[in-house]
Amino acid sequence: MNPVPAALEFDRVLHLVGSFARSQRGRHRVLATLPHFDVAEGSRLFRLTAEVTRLLAEIGTLGFAGLDAAELLEGGASSELRAGELVQLTSLVRRLVEVRSHLTAYPAAGPELARVVAELPHLEGLLAYCEARIGADGEVLDSASPALAHARAARERRRQEIVVMLGQLRRGLVGIEAPFTLRRDRYCLPVQAADRQRLPGLVLDVSNSGATVFVEPLAIVELNNSLAEATAIAREEEERVLEEMAATFRTRRDELLAGAEVACCLDATQARVLFGQFCGGVLLPPHAGEALVLVGARHPLLDPSLAELRREALGETGNTGAVVPLDLAIGGEERAVLLSGPNAGGKTVALKTVGLTVLMASAGIPVLAEEGSRLPSLSRVWCHIGDEQNVLSELSTFSSAMRGTAELLAVADESTLVLYDELGSGTDPEEGGALAASLLEHLVGRRCWLLATAHLVTLAAHVEQLPGARNAAMGYDEASGHPTYRFAIGMPGRSRGLAIASRYGVPAGVLDRARELLSRGFLAIESYLERLEREIDTLHALQERARTAEAVAVAADRTADEERRSLTAEREAVRDRLGVERSQLRQLAQSKLAEALAELDRLRRSNELPGRRRVAAIRHAALDLGGEEVEAVGGDVAGLMPGNAVHVRGARLDGVVGRVVGDRVEVLARNKRLWVEAGACEVIAAASAATPAAVIEVATAEEPSTTELKLLGLTVEEARERLERFLDRATVGGSRLVRIVHGHGSGALRRVVREVLAGHPAVTRFTHPPHFRGGTGVTEAELE
Repeated sequence: MNPVPAALEFDRVLHLVGSFARSQRGRHRVLATLPHFDVAEGSRLFRLTAEVTRLLAEIGTLGFAGLDAAELLEGGASSELRAGELVQLTSLVRRLVEVRSHLTAYPAAGPELARVVAELPHLEGLLAYCEARIGADGEVLDSASPALAHARAARERRRQEIVVMLGQLRRGLVGIEAPFTLRRDRYCLPVQAADRQRLPGLVLDVSNSGATVFVEPLAIVELNNSLAEATAIAREEEERVLEEMAATFRTRRDELLAGAEVACCLDATQARVLFGQFCGGVLLPPHAGEALVLVGARHPLLDPSLAELRREALGETGNTGAVVPLDLAIGGEERAVLLSGPNAGGKTVALKTVGLTVLMASAGIPVLAEEGSRLPSLSRVWCHIGDEQNVLSELSTFSSAMRGTAELLAVADESTLVLYDELGSGTDPEEGGALAASLLEHLVGRRCWLLATAHLVTLAAHVEQLPGARNAAMGYDEASGHPTYRFAIGMPGRSRGLAIASRYGVPAGVLDRARELLSRGFLAIESYLERLEREIDTLHALQERARTAEAVAVAADRTADEERRSLTAEREAVRDRLGVERSQLRQLAQSKLAEALAELDRLRRSNELPGRRRVAAIRHAALDLGGEEVEAVGGDVAGLMPGNAVHVRGARLDGVVGRVVGDRVEVLARNKRLWVEAGACEVIAAASAATPAAVIEVATAEEPSTTELKLLGLTVEEARERLERFLDRATVGGSRLVRIVHGHGSGALRRVVREVLAGHPAVTRFTHPPHFRGGTGVTEAELE
């Protein structure tokens, strides 16, 4: 087992997790947790935690109160067990039975929970044995043995006899009214000292003032003796029962301790799950691949959502401000990252966040990160963070770092995670930079997973030329002069030492002289990095705008698709409804026509010649369909027949007659339908012989021809029909601009208006007027 780096403060995280344990033994188990980098053990721990997560989601939290009583069986503690301790051990047995019962009844238990069930002992018989002998308050129950029940019954009879006798004595002695009491476990009567001679008996006690004497009347001496004997027999039997129970627990000591250990492990696992639920963490499987990806990772000792938990578990107030999550993704051929940037910019916190995340995941603890995070297969975590100076061993910070580095190089391989803070610091900058560059090359050559921080510009430049390694930077806001704590791979960061010194009040003269002393090479690199940062910021802004535009376009496409589907469904419904109505109207028209023909035939047979009014009445009855249009066989209107080639006066259009409805004619022109007044049509040529017979329809009402049409309150199909007639009249009448008022509503009327206008041959363009003329509730169209 590799030692856990103390600098990562993993033990403090365990205190947070341990606070969710339901027993002290479970909490101690959590505090003793170590990361498991072994593939088999790490996978087993992950599976157990995952199975307990599902278990708690389905049956709720398990109780583990009573497990701490197992300490009564450890060492020599079980040699003398008193009644209260036997009650605690009974609670332990009851808890183990309940846990095993819950797990056995859980139908979806996985292999790890099944193993836990197999390791828990069968204690149902022992629990029944204990519950029949001792109560929750430590009293031995009558059901413990027949002898005890018999002795207690005899004791109660003697006590009742004494109570009856004392009552009789009190009634026979005037002036003695105090109730009987117990002294030295014997019943007696309290009497005034002056009345002592009136009550023959034994003096058991005298009050402090001497005014009251407690007398055991001679009449109940033998009864008190019998009661004492019965009480002694009952007490002896109780002691025998308690010793028998203690012996039973001693006999099954190993079995109970083993069961308590299994339940303790389960309590610790449940604590890990409850911690994950509390902090919104995710459980990362160990050895999941060949990439180290963290999405929205947070440091558990800094995350503000855990501030109250840290106060309760660690006794500290800690951070309550916002924390910028860490996003990191490395893998493949690039496993090493050199992180640079300003002081107090979050570099060390980033290292600790990565290290703690790995340790927690390896210990089966949910980590503070988002879905999509994953970890590679690791065998150890090596860490150098902070000042490790050791005065007692005469080791400086640099010496301590080098000794640890030597130990690292003795074991580092491709499954080692290296967290190295302030690489190359603590000695001469030139020597430190050279040593750091060499160390980077060596660790990259071994394919270690490496995250290091440094302030050496030359080292960042070296990384740019080192295959397998990349630069990264912690963000800095130029406008505010403060770090942003955002991690970004791809370019080195600047230390900004002079800017930070200025912010904290270092005199300007000192800073100016420092700038004069900076080398030209350093200034050139600083200038290059500054220009690169600006370009990257510009690129990020462009990317953000592109993402926003894409999101808007996707939303618009989705809205258009939804409207298209709604319109299609509405059109299908209208088509179906119109089909039904058309069939009904056709049947009604045929019925009316048959009645008219029958009436005319009757008149013909009776040699009655109907007058013009009579013919008009018959015709009106035949065409009266309740205000609806209906197809009826008839002749031409103004000499127009379906198939006639006509010229539409006023619209400068030529077309072919499709239908004649009353005094309106449907003209097919430019692949469109146009309804015009019959008087506006001038026949050009006769139709072909193949043209079917004319169909004449009569409309019951027409709107007056105007330049404005109001569709408010109409259905979609009513609006469509009225709009088509309106446009036809406006076209023939020579109108050049028309207004259609459709309102806002659900938007259905507006859509049908746009559809009709787009398909009408006389419409050249249409749009919504300004807001003061109706805005989107009105559509204005221009006609040829």
